[in-house]
Amino acid sequence: MASPEKSSIFQDYLSGKVGRRDFLTRALMVGMTAGGLPALLEACGSSSPSSSSSSQTTVSYANWASAESATKKQIDDALAQFTTQYKAKVNNIAIPFDSMLTQLQTMSAGGNPPDVMELSGNWPYALGGGGVLQALNSYAGSWTNDAFTNSFQVGTYKNNVYAVPFSISPHGFWYNKTLMQRYGLDPTKPPTTMDELNSMMAELRGKMPANVHPIGIDISKTEYALVGFWPWIWTFGGNPMQEDNQGNMTINWADEGTVKAFQWLQDGVKKNWTPPDQAIKAERQLMSNDQMVFKLDGPYLTGILQSDNPAVYKTVSDVTSHWGVTTTPVGPGQSGPVTCADIHNLGMSSNSSNKTLAWNLIEYLTSNRAVLTNYLVTEGIFPHKSQVTSGGPYANLFSDPISQAFINDIIPTMRPPAYHPKYSQAATYVVTALQDIAGGTNVLKRLTQLNNDVKTVFAS
Repeated sequence: MASPEKSSIFQDYLSGKVGRRDFLTRALMVGMTAGGLPALLEACGSSSPSSSSSSQTTVSYANWASAESATKKQIDDALAQFTTQYKAKVNNIAIPFDSMLTQLQTMSAGGNPPDVMELSGNWPYALGGGGVLQALNSYAGSWTNDAFTNSFQVGTYKNNVYAVPFSISPHGFWYNKTLMQRYGLDPTKPPTTMDELNSMMAELRGKMPANVHPIGIDISKTEYALVGFWPWIWTFGGNPMQEDNQGNMTINWADEGTVKAFQWLQDGVKKNWTPPDQAIKAERQLMSNDQMVFKLDGPYLTGILQSDNPAVYKTVSDVTSHWGVTTTPVGPGQSGPVTCADIHNLGMSSNSSNKTLAWNLIEYLTSNRAVLTNYLVTEGIFPHKSQVTSGGPYANLFSDPISQAFINDIIPTMRPPAYHPKYSQAATYVVTALQDIAGGTNVLKRLTQLNNDVKTVFAS
């Protein structure tokens, strides 16, 4: 007969209080072996977790990967394997990325939220702060000890983990080695400071055709444009929104560093360093055709370049021979580089009728080999640090120089913006000011107005 301690461990697992990884760790600590697991299962009056889920018939999963032709088959195949393993049907809900948050809010308000949902950016805060998401602190367990810098923090609001990391994809500083060499710069020495970057851009602008730009900065009226601009704000020492982990926000969009960052943007547009009106997708197309030298972007850019220009980028080696990536140049008076913790996460509905099965799906999506190697490898770095670092089971998939730069250099510098349930509302005012300033509006005056607008949002 199993000891009470062993039975307790197993019951915690069945009830969803601990995940599979913590269950195995605790089982070994009390003297179990792999061969002893069946005995414990029998003593507890149960079969394995996968077979016990046969009565747990359906779990719904809302995601954008199934809505995109490039990734639909990979996700469908992976979910089919989950169905076989857990004897549970997956209701796969495909929602385009741009509609995802609105659809999730609508479904939740209508009383029919998905059990598991793919999330990004501020969404865990908008949904978690509204009571839509289940706090996952007890489910995540020791996973937080095997996570990359701030990857859990970016899904945590008021100390509740509302989303766990799915793919890690912060923006690194990409540089076109071919163009640098063509126009007289050393391709082995990308800029490490803002002074070096500005000097290189001035030199490039004097040598390159007008339709080739030294840098790309997303100036579109989208929330994602702010994700791309946060690193530049922080690089100049700005900190216009600070959240205290309790939902309280300190706001000053006219602080000295923020003013400097926006002035730098305006100057860059005037000098034709960056296109004045391009969104990130258009800038990536310029990159794929050797019309842009520098840009902040994520690790998935490797696949995008291959897709946009397959004649040039047939393999990952073609990308790494043409492009390099490093940390954001260090700003004046700053101690080191910084970038935005732009990741994809997974959340669970607080109204899920089967949270154990929902957590099983989350664990599956973040650890199953088919999911990791057929889908997630194109999206970013895997969520468990031990999976991809030296000696890890998937380290070989990230052995190229670009992936190594993200894992070893860029990810350690990422920090989350001041996300909050009202962040998206405030972001609409910020990106409008971003466009106005890029168009020539007085920087300090416009940021003072923005400061008042954002304070009004958080006061309401």
